[in-house]
Amino acid sequence: MKTAREREAIHYPTVAAWLRRRRSCFKTAINTGLQHSRIDVVGVRDVGGDLSGEIETISVEVKRGSAPFATATGQALGYRVYANRIYLADVRSKPFDQNEVEIASHLGVGLIRISGNRCFEELSSPYYKPITRMNLLLVEKLGLAHCQLCASFFEITPLPKKNLYANVTRENVRKAVREGKGIWFWNWEMGERKKRLGIRETRFDTVERRFICKDCVRTVLSQFLPATV
Repeated sequence: MKTAREREAIHYPTVAAWLRRRRSCFKTAINTGLQHSRIDVVGVRDVGGDLSGEIETISVEVKRGSAPFATATGQALGYRVYANRIYLADVRSKPFDQNEVEIASHLGVGLIRISGNRCFEELSSPYYKPITRMNLLLVEKLGLAHCQLCASFFEITPLPKKNLYANVTRENVRKAVREGKGIWFWNWEMGERKKRLGIRETRFDTVERRFICKDCVRTVLSQFLPATV
């Protein structure tokens, strides 16, 4: 007999497809695990226009139509620490009633109705500013990283996913130029400061990782290398 979560998981691909089709998400994932929770469905889309690499992250809590509505909405609301827009997707044949829409609107949670293999947005999510470090950890889980030069987000993980950092080299500009990859480096001074102040304890010297995208490597950093590289 399937558990409640397993029955809900049947609808994850439907919601992910909706995010790609209706919200133009270039990256989606299901059952994405973080330290404090797992998000049923998450999507990432470009929103920066021509002059910015800004993205939006969208989280969706999926229910199968039997959970208490206020409880389910509250659970979805918790994901605003990770994502810019948050939704509750519920399986139901009829639209959300007026009370449910009022509750979700008051809390600031978007509503998606799942009917068969289709999704219908019945209430839009407001925009949230999540906790930066948690948002970046979520994005990294999806195989993306923030470029320190152009501030765009780029793929650090090829598909199918095998090595999380396969599309970047470790502190090696020449190799990155030759292989058409980005760069992964560490902020040693900040790492030492956090260890000294007891903010972070780790067996590694530092875990303060930073990235530069392959476009910045090719168009900017390569200019500082000898012509023979």
